[in-house]
Amino acid sequence: MRRRRVVRVGVEGLRFEAIHYTSIPGEEPRLHGHSFRVDVEVEGVPDRHGILIDFRLLRSIVGETLRGWDEAILLPRGAEARVEGPFSVKFKKIDGEATTENIACTILDEVEPRVLEGATGSIHYIVVRVWESYDRYAECIDEVEAQPGRRR
Repeated sequence: MRRRRVVRVGVEGLRFEAIHYTSIPGEEPRLHGHSFRVDVEVEGVPDRHGILIDFRLLRSIVGETLRGWDEAILLPRGAEARVEGPFSVKFKKIDGEATTENIACTILDEVEPRVLEGATGSIHYIVVRVWESYDRYAECIDEVEAQPGRRR
């Protein structure tokens, strides 16, 4: 019997604070904020030492990425907004409306190249899960066939 063992590793509980709006049919869009929680999982075949990707590297990649999201107003690319006052404002533009689903996929797009580059095993899937509250989340999943240290 021949088998190929696959492992899944991840980091949980990374956080960022942001403001967004979503369009709900029949309702006026309103700005509101969340303390978003982000979990990332990587699945694939480990290297000869039994490692798929170093946990510290994975946490670092995700943490560095989320710094660009923290305390931002999330807007669709191409949307314009003006905020005035004696304070600084940071905007983060994403593909599509700033739904939790699109937020998860945009974060995945941002972390994926560095995850693939830093992996020592062969990656099959990368999953980003974004929680907008304690009981609601969205996941974005990319199926990849990437060898260690190579982007697809």
